[in-house]
Amino acid sequence: MSVVPEGTGPGTFDRGADSWARWRETPWGRMRYLLVAHTLATALESLGPGCRVLDIGGGDGADSLPLAALGHQVTILDGAPTLLRRARERAAAEGLAGSVRVVCADLEEAAPAGPDGAAGSGYDLVLCHNVVQYTADVGATVDLVARSARVGGVVSVLAPNPAMDVLAAAVRRSDPSAALAVLGTATVRSETFGHDMRRVERGTVEDALLRSGCSLTHRFGLRCVTDLVADDERKHDADFFEELYRLEVALCDREEFRNTARFWQVLAVRG
Repeated sequence: MSVVPEGTGPGTFDRGADSWARWRETPWGRMRYLLVAHTLATALESLGPGCRVLDIGGGDGADSLPLAALGHQVTILDGAPTLLRRARERAAAEGLAGSVRVVCADLEEAAPAGPDGAAGSGYDLVLCHNVVQYTADVGATVDLVARSARVGGVVSVLAPNPAMDVLAAAVRRSDPSAALAVLGTATVRSETFGHDMRRVERGTVEDALLRSGCSLTHRFGLRCVTDLVADDERKHDADFFEELYRLEVALCDREEFRNTARFWQVLAVRG
């Protein structure tokens, strides 16, 4: 099973590398990564220091390099050489080269073997963020992700929430016809990478995690309200952004808000 998504090659994501880097620097991009750092702190608190982390489809390491800076050993697995090179360069620039390993490979080739190369040894924390929406078989992907964690290890899966596709069209763009149209579609287009993404419900991944022997521990919604604020210019204001971040943190684990957030995130423990 390839970390490079269904119907693409490594070039798909390498060609979008610059667009991805620009998106990360937008207020909504920064908000997404700040919120992931907040939610992963919950997982790390239960695991303790010096974790072995696997970032599946980790690209340029935006989610996992901050974990290396906290003292954890990070492996970034991806099939896009340009993004991995940027992860390696950033790790070197930040003095993290000794704590970061990058692997250009398919998931089934590299992940389940574990950090020590021994089958079944497993990682303490496995990230699978923004990957499942591109794969041919979500259940099989989640099973491989779960098997990459050690018994008692934590798995974090994150993907765009289909509910926000509808809300953003109706509320942000004031286009109820577009909202109605997307409600019945199986895919949406990634503007950054120019490729179709599956609209994957959180429940689909939760069921797969349970079948793989995991216990669900946390559910989060990321960017519960940011994407409904149509005034993007205001999000560039530092004071407004800070207020918005505090609100997002307060809402991210509340069911009534997380169910319609831009991204859903699930944490689970491998049994």
